[in-house]
Amino acid sequence: MNDLSAFNWSLKRTLANVSDPIERAKVTVFFIVFLLNFPKIGLSVTDHLISHSYNKLIDDSVSLLITLLVLKLLLYRPETVKALIHIALIAITIFIIRDLLFHTVSIPIMQDIFMAMTFSFYGLGRRWGIAYCSIFTIGMCFALTHRGNDIMVLSSQYDNHTISIFVIGINFVAIAASHYYFYSVLYGTLNEKRVLNEELQLTVKSKTDFLSTMSHELRTPLNSVIGMSNVLLSDNPNKEQKENLDVLKFSAESLLSLINNILDFNKIDSGKIELESIPFDISTLIKNACAGFGAKAGEKRLNYHVQIDKQIGKQQVIGDPTRLVQIIFNLVSNAIKFTQKGMVEVRAIIRRKNQDGIVIRFSVKDTGIGISPEKQKIIFEPFLQASKSITRNFGGTGLGLSIVKHLLEQMGSKIVIDSEVGKGTRFYFDIKYATAELEVHLADTTEEKEVDIDQLKILLAEDNAMNILFMKKLLSTWNTQVEIAENGEEAVRLATENDFNVILMDLNMPVMDGYAATKMIRKIADPNKSNVHIIALTASASDEVREKIEECKMDDYLSKPFQPDELRGKLQIVQERITKFDTF
Repeated sequence: MNDLSAFNWSLKRTLANVSDPIERAKVTVFFIVFLLNFPKIGLSVTDHLISHSYNKLIDDSVSLLITLLVLKLLLYRPETVKALIHIALIAITIFIIRDLLFHTVSIPIMQDIFMAMTFSFYGLGRRWGIAYCSIFTIGMCFALTHRGNDIMVLSSQYDNHTISIFVIGINFVAIAASHYYFYSVLYGTLNEKRVLNEELQLTVKSKTDFLSTMSHELRTPLNSVIGMSNVLLSDNPNKEQKENLDVLKFSAESLLSLINNILDFNKIDSGKIELESIPFDISTLIKNACAGFGAKAGEKRLNYHVQIDKQIGKQQVIGDPTRLVQIIFNLVSNAIKFTQKGMVEVRAIIRRKNQDGIVIRFSVKDTGIGISPEKQKIIFEPFLQASKSITRNFGGTGLGLSIVKHLLEQMGSKIVIDSEVGKGTRFYFDIKYATAELEVHLADTTEEKEVDIDQLKILLAEDNAMNILFMKKLLSTWNTQVEIAENGEEAVRLATENDFNVILMDLNMPVMDGYAATKMIRKIADPNKSNVHIIALTASASDEVREKIEECKMDDYLSKPFQPDELRGKLQIVQERITKFDTF
C-alpha cells in the first residue's frame, strides 16, 4: 500500500514502499539517471551563456522542468516507473532518429543509443528491448545508407562504406543479443528463486498447519487425562492411589510440555513468537512453576531447593510471565533429568535496582553429569544433544535449550553455562524488567471467600466423548447444572430454547464449529439469550485463534488442557456478575 506524501522527495522513503527488489533497482537507477540531468543542464546553461545563445536557455528551462516533474512523479508514485521509462525512451528515440537523419553522429549520440538499449531491456523487458534495439539498428543503417560518410564524426576503420554499414549493424545486433541473453539469464534465475521461495512458503505453511492439527489432536486427549487426574486427586485417594495419579499427571504434563516445545520451536523458526508485556509477581510465579518438580525430584531422592530473594516478592515487574515459566521449566526439567544424586537448586536474586527498573539473575544449578567445553557449543542447537548416549539413556528432543536461548535473546538476555564433567552444571541469565506497583489483594491479608457456583446453568458444546465425560465429572463436583451439545448446530438450538448463564464452547466440532455457533447465538432476538457469557475451549491458543475468538464476540477462552481452578475462577466471575446484577 502506497502511503507516500505528494511532497515526498526522499528516495529512501519511496523504496520502503516498493517490495520487489527488481522494481526497487529500476526506481533507483532511473532516479540517478534523471538526477544527473541537473549537472548536465547546468553545463548546458553555462555553454549557452558563454556563446550568447540565449534563445537556447528556453530549452534548458524546459529540460529542468521536465526533470523535476519526472522525479516528483517517480518519488510520489514509484509504480509509474515503467510508464516513465517508456516516455523517456520514446523521447530519446525521437531525439536520436532526428540526429541520425539530419545531424552528425557524435559520441553523446552513441552514448544515448547504448543507454536507451540498456534501459529498454532492463526497464521494460525482452520484447520492448528487442523493439527499441531494432529501431536504433534500422535507423542507424538507414542513415548510413542514405547519407553516406557525411553522418560520421567518428572515423571508420574500413575504407569501404558498405562494409562499415554492415559491421556497425552487426555490432548493434551483438549489443542487443548480449543484453537479451544476460536479461534472460538474470530474470530466469530470479524467477526460479521466486518459484522456490513460493514453494518453500507453501512447505512451511503445510508444516505449520500439520503441527497445529497435531497439537489439537494431542491436546484433546491430554485434556481428558490431566483433567481426570485432577478430579481423582481431589477425591481424597489413598496414599498408593495418589502416588499413581501423581505419576500419571506428571507424565501427561511432560508430554504437554514436549508438544508446547515443538510448537514454540516452529513459531521461533517462522519468526512468530511475540512477547507479552504485563505486570506479574515473579516470586509467586517461580514458586508455582517449580512446585510441580518436587515429586519428580523426590522420586530420585534429590535435594530440591527454590530460593528467591525476599526483595523480589515486594514488587511486581512488567514482562512475559508465560515465557519466563517456559524457560525455568525447561532448565529445571533438564537439571532433574540429568542428575542421579545430589541436588537441584533454583535461585532468583536481584543484581541491580534503580529508577529504570530491576535486573534479576535466575540460575538453575545441579550436581548432574556435567557438559564438556566442546559439547557446550552445540547443546543450544535444535535437535542436538551433547552425545548420542544422552538421547539413548535420558531421552528428549534437544529442543528445550534451543527454545530457552531464542526466548532469552528476544528478551534482550543470553544464557550462560558453567559446567564441569562429573560435577554438575549451572545455567544462569539476567533479565531487566520495568517495575510496577505491587497489587495488594484482599486474598493476601484475609482468606478469600470462595463463591458458590452451584446455581449456574451451563451449556457444554463438545464433541469428544472423553472430554464430555471429564467435564461432566468436573462440573458435578461443583454441583452445577449441565446440558450437552455435541455440535455447534445443537448448541444454537439449545441456546435458543433455554436460558443459560454460561456456554463452554469447543471451537472444533462437526456440523457447525464453535465460531459459527457463537455468531448465530449472538443474533438471537432475545437479549438474555444472545448476551450469554461464552467461554471458548481451544486446544490451540495461537494469535490467529485468539483474533477469531474476539471477532465472533466470545467473552473469554481456556486453553486445553486446563487446571480445574482456572475454569472455576472464570465461572466464579460470571456468578459474581449475576449476583451483583440481581442485587442492583
